[in-house]
Amino acid sequence: MRARAREGRRPRIGWVTDVQNDFMRPASDGGRLYVSDLADPSDEGAVQVQGNIERAVKWMEAHCDALVYTTDWHSLADEEIDPDEPNPEEGTYPPHCMGLSDDLEMVDGAAILASIRPEQPLVLERDADPSTAGTIARRAVRDDRPVVIRKKRFDVFAGNPAADAFVEALVEELGGDVEFVVVGVARDVCVTQAIDGLQARGYPTVAVRDATWGLGLEPEAATLERWSGAGRVTTLAELIDGR
Repeated sequence: MRARAREGRRPRIGWVTDVQNDFMRPASDGGRLYVSDLADPSDEGAVQVQGNIERAVKWMEAHCDALVYTTDWHSLADEEIDPDEPNPEEGTYPPHCMGLSDDLEMVDGAAILASIRPEQPLVLERDADPSTAGTIARRAVRDDRPVVIRKKRFDVFAGNPAADAFVEALVEELGGDVEFVVVGVARDVCVTQAIDGLQARGYPTVAVRDATWGLGLEPEAATLERWSGAGRVTTLAELIDGR
């Protein structure tokens, strides 16, 4: 059960971004879009922070008042999927996280990493409406259940039409003054779009810098500087120590 006592602090929402098999498994282990520096073949990639992500999620389970996972949940028709000539600089990628595929192996690539996979989550489907979003947000708090948001684009707010309504309802249900603690991949795509989006909506964010990894599309220092300009950037050790 996640913490409910809030004396002396605002409620927290743990936000776990796209920690899915296709992003977290190297290609040799079946990952279809493994998160590593695209310009550096020697980069060992997201496996280097998997342990920190796992520890961060454990911390969230104990110290956050709600826990949200986002997941890419694609079909071949999605505009960010290009099986022939993908170009990350133009925002297109090869098939990955194909949750709507008829191929069970492709669907497995969309699954959340087994070590942090939530039990009995509520699911906000990628075509959900705002009314459904509000219902799920209220149930999540009332029943103390995690939520999985499925999306067709990397940006959760563009990739699920009910994401805004869900966040608004969740924040309201928790009392209106919350902070989001964010981990996941990829730092310079889905994570930054989530954090930038939350910050643009006026929500306080805490980014755990050593529980995320990037593709090298934006220098890490530039990403962290932007996040810290409207929120807080911390390390896992500082988070656990309450700093």
